[in-house]
Amino acid sequence: MNTPRSVADVIRAMDAAQLARLVRLRPDLALPRPADLSELVERATGQTSTQLTLDSLDAWQRRVALALAASPDSISTRHLAALMAADRSSVSSAVEALSQRALVWGTDRGWHLTRAARAAFGNHPAGLAGESTMPLTDTQIDDALAQVGEDGRQVLERLLWDNPTGRVAQADRRASATSERPVDRLLFHRLVRPVDSDTIVLPREVALRLRGGRLFRDEVSPVVPAWPAPSDPGVGNKAGLGSAFELVASAEVVLDELGRMQPRPLATGALAKRDLAALARLAGGTERTLTILLAAERAGLIAGNATAWLPTTHFDEWLAADGWHRWTTLRDAWVAMDSLVDTAAPALAPGNTVSWAGRLRRMAVAQLASTSPGTPVTSELLAARLTWLHPSWAKLDLPVLCEHFLTEFGWFGLVALGRSTMLTEAVEDPGFPQPVSEFLLQSDLTAVTPAPLTADASAVMNLLADRESSGGAGVHRFTADGIRRGLDAGWSAERIRIWITEHSATPVPQALDYLVDDVARKHGQVQVAAVASVATVDDPVILDAVMTHPDGRPLGLRRLAPTVLVSEAEPAELVDFLRRLGLAPVAQDASGARFTTPPSRRARATLRPFPTQQAPVDAEAVVAELLARDESRRHALASGVLLKELEQSIGKPGWWQLDYVGNDGSPRTAEVRVLALAAGSARLMKKAEGPFTLPVSRMVGLRKL
Repeated sequence: MNTPRSVADVIRAMDAAQLARLVRLRPDLALPRPADLSELVERATGQTSTQLTLDSLDAWQRRVALALAASPDSISTRHLAALMAADRSSVSSAVEALSQRALVWGTDRGWHLTRAARAAFGNHPAGLAGESTMPLTDTQIDDALAQVGEDGRQVLERLLWDNPTGRVAQADRRASATSERPVDRLLFHRLVRPVDSDTIVLPREVALRLRGGRLFRDEVSPVVPAWPAPSDPGVGNKAGLGSAFELVASAEVVLDELGRMQPRPLATGALAKRDLAALARLAGGTERTLTILLAAERAGLIAGNATAWLPTTHFDEWLAADGWHRWTTLRDAWVAMDSLVDTAAPALAPGNTVSWAGRLRRMAVAQLASTSPGTPVTSELLAARLTWLHPSWAKLDLPVLCEHFLTEFGWFGLVALGRSTMLTEAVEDPGFPQPVSEFLLQSDLTAVTPAPLTADASAVMNLLADRESSGGAGVHRFTADGIRRGLDAGWSAERIRIWITEHSATPVPQALDYLVDDVARKHGQVQVAAVASVATVDDPVILDAVMTHPDGRPLGLRRLAPTVLVSEAEPAELVDFLRRLGLAPVAQDASGARFTTPPSRRARATLRPFPTQQAPVDAEAVVAELLARDESRRHALASGVLLKELEQSIGKPGWWQLDYVGNDGSPRTAEVRVLALAAGSARLMKKAEGPFTLPVSRMVGLRKL
């Protein structure tokens, strides 16, 4: 067996199982599918794919790769472990992981980092210069250090760990051992060396001697920081379930109020800050409300257009679902969000996304899911785990971001009382309260709902009563305004009484019957017609009070008869004015037909697919196809089989799969029939397209289907 001379040779020598493992570990190699094994090798050894693979390594694997880049080529596992001051088995397992990804090749006696991987770590990996042409011995270094003085040692310290080069004017000048300038003494004793006229470098052997033979100043753990041991999750599970239920209830209130407000978006499409503040008063703060709105928008429960932000038709379907499915809808949408919950940014503005935010949140949720219920969770430990798993994220302010995530975890009930809950691993309803259709009616006309109401009961309750509590155990109060809303919607007083009686688990207070009768008696005493507004009343005394009220002057009121007046204002404006006077007017159209409250306005639901784990590449299929093409090409070149197969398939029924190279040099596959063969070209019939001519030299393989 020939000894491989490069990682390309190693890849070409891999069997099907090894190639499939490589493709699974580096899925970018198969996207798009390579034409042949040579193209896969080219990608694997290229800078782009290598950088992607390095970015996917955990902290320990990346540290070992960096150590290989900072070490001489063909370094043994034993020597590498000594330089890292690390356990040999941990180093060996990391090198094996790098080898499986085709970043290194060799054996325990000598490992070789690929050129692309070495280049990715820059000119001075681990802050070390390359091998010196005339290295100093340890004794020479120690003797020189004794003669350069403290100020010389300070210069060396500045070059020791991060960047071994420094800018010095006339670096290649003649140096003196007795100079007052420390750089001169260092140059004289060869503890630093000139690179050019303006640059000096700390030689590798000097740096290692000063470092005590170590490659790195700090240590990296070979394993991810561990979660603490869990405790009894009972109380935390109950608290988490309560928080989740509270979030669902708050979302219903916020989105229902959004439908009532119908706030007009800003020119950018964002929700105005005043509208966000109005909604925040219902859901316990601006950040929590914004989280609900962002998740709802991602789930398709709300949408904005040129005129308003509105609930969608999907919101009505969401209301009809049980608590568990409502929560999972919001949770999945929240996990799928590609934005941070930033109250300083325009709320719900289109395109207000951060490229890494979604990946970071999903990784944080995945880390939380790796805990057992009852495990203590802190932002510091979560940040440490994320940093270890993705060292490239260390440039982000992970402790602050994880603090925000922990707050969001608490709202969704994934964390409660500082510990993870059963909701982190729940795949079915863990005990959300089931919706009911009854409430407890009290003497002060408040209705308490200890469990969520069904969708139909909730819709009627919100119509007839005013919500006073946005928590899970909702509290509504029956008021004159609520009863009037019901009458405006076409309900009769009798229908209102019957509904309240049927759904109240306690006797209906007599005061509520009086309230319904009183509002119903006043309702319709004034009628407003859409002329340029005409109002008719049953009692002239009422009209006297309206005409003399000072707020009526801007409306241009004029009396046409003892019980008739006209106004220059629109009917809706006149109706509002009369209601402020304590009256209960009924709006009519020009024919006298009564207007009822129209159905709630809804936006069209537009559901975007949620990001999931990237669909795994079918590594076995990719490898099988590559090996088949490679074998077909070798076979054709060796024995002329391709030409024979073309000759034998002329005029035969059925279809053949032809692999060939297109005009642009890209690999192609087509189903064809062979019509004729002459002068080094084949006349082919492509299925569903028609005949074409192709040179035999551009054909890779032909197989009967």
